[in-house]
Amino acid sequence: MRNLMCILLIQLIVSCGQASKKDDKSFKQETFTRLEVPSSTIDKSKLVYDNKISIWTLDGEKFSGYALTYFPDGTIKQKMGILEGRKQNETKDWYANGQIKHIAHYHKGKLHGEKKTWSADSRHLLISLLNYNSGKLHGVQKKWYSTGELFKVLNMNMGKEEGIQKAFRENGDLFANYEAKEGRNYGLKRAFLCVGLEDEVVQYEN
Repeated sequence: MRNLMCILLIQLIVSCGQASKKDDKSFKQETFTRLEVPSSTIDKSKLVYDNKISIWTLDGEKFSGYALTYFPDGTIKQKMGILEGRKQNETKDWYANGQIKHIAHYHKGKLHGEKKTWSADSRHLLISLLNYNSGKLHGVQKKWYSTGELFKVLNMNMGKEEGIQKAFRENGDLFANYEAKEGRNYGLKRAFLCVGLEDEVVQYEN
């Protein structure tokens, strides 16, 4: 009997360790040599954007520098880095009150690295921390309620769910918890878990 209890205890410890590793699942991030954007700036309204080839031009030439957008009162609304016509490095967006709204990173026109979003209220809390690899959600994705409580933690592998996915109610209670593996889901899943994740591909409807 004592031996049986020892075996069960060992199995419990091992399974807990495995669950912890799954929660902390990490994916390899492709790295690029940082490209420098010229410090010159221009009003974004003077640029022309070609949707077909996703290129920003000035007088018919690919633009390199920073495109600026302003609120009616003249305060900065957006500063977007562009290199050879494509978004590059950091793009920042501000609220009208001067607080940062978004900070996103790009490489050759594609989201790459972190994209952060803050709330518009006076507390100015971080409400979204997404990770991208060559334009696709990749790695751990986190979102918070506007009150600061954790909303969801998703694990993505090049735009697809992989690993432990969790969502919480505002009071901290867990309401969705499942593992995505090879296109299948195991565990408690709620249809609305991923709705509103920056309008990305991963969305569910009731």
